[in-house]
Amino acid sequence: MDSKGRVLIPEKIRKKVGIVAGTKLRISTQDRVVILTMSKDPSEFIHETEGVIKGDSRVKASDPLKLKEIWTTRR
Repeated sequence: MDSKGRVLIPEKIRKKVGIVAGTKLRISTQDRVVILTMSKDPSEFIHETEGVIKGDSRVKASDPLKLKEIWTTRR
């Protein structure tokens, strides 16, 4: 880590997981482990969760465009 808190991810690892310049990463921790996760595109998230809420669910259906708006404004 450099004096500004930046961490270099080795090229071999970046290529293996598809990290390129501008890729957004989420940072989390578990105990003393730092976890980097590639952020999902809002449309990819919506596609993956499509159909999760079933017709007989107590949860009201949501407008996918509203979900996308929430996703992009909370980053």
